[in-house]
Amino acid sequence: MSQTIQIPNICEFMNRHFVDVFETMLSMKTEAVAAAGLPQFEDRVTGCVAFAGERVNGAVYLHLGTLFAGQVAAAMLGLAPADLGEAEVNDVVGEVTNMLTGGLKSWLCDSGAECAVSTPAIIRGSSFMIEPMPDVVREWLVFDCHQNRVVVEIHVKVG
Repeated sequence: MSQTIQIPNICEFMNRHFVDVFETMLSMKTEAVAAAGLPQFEDRVTGCVAFAGERVNGAVYLHLGTLFAGQVAAAMLGLAPADLGEAEVNDVVGEVTNMLTGGLKSWLCDSGAECAVSTPAIIRGSSFMIEPMPDVVREWLVFDCHQNRVVVEIHVKVG
């Protein structure tokens, strides 16, 4: 089945998919925040997984505050946040980003836009911005989860 890939459809899918991943894998309830500005993180952990194919390519970035990233890792691993090191937190943030991007990949493939995904990468810091190339569309989805803001940043180039 081949159809036109549209950015609003990708965002609609990712809104639902994010909620499903956090609820299923982490037992964490999340809620999309409509028309929210981008939160400012003191320190953050960002997971990145790219996707590429003939008709579509881009990347998904998952931005979490550092303390909340530790809570997410603890939820997935069944441990206390204090028992985790940076490596475990990085692994979990990378894996959650991989799950989000893997779901998008499946959705894109079902839409006729075959693509593959990269391995996860992690960015840590307090003051960085990810800039897309001029022909890439960037969208942000903001969620509330356990009184924390989480951002899913999607970069997509169709064509």
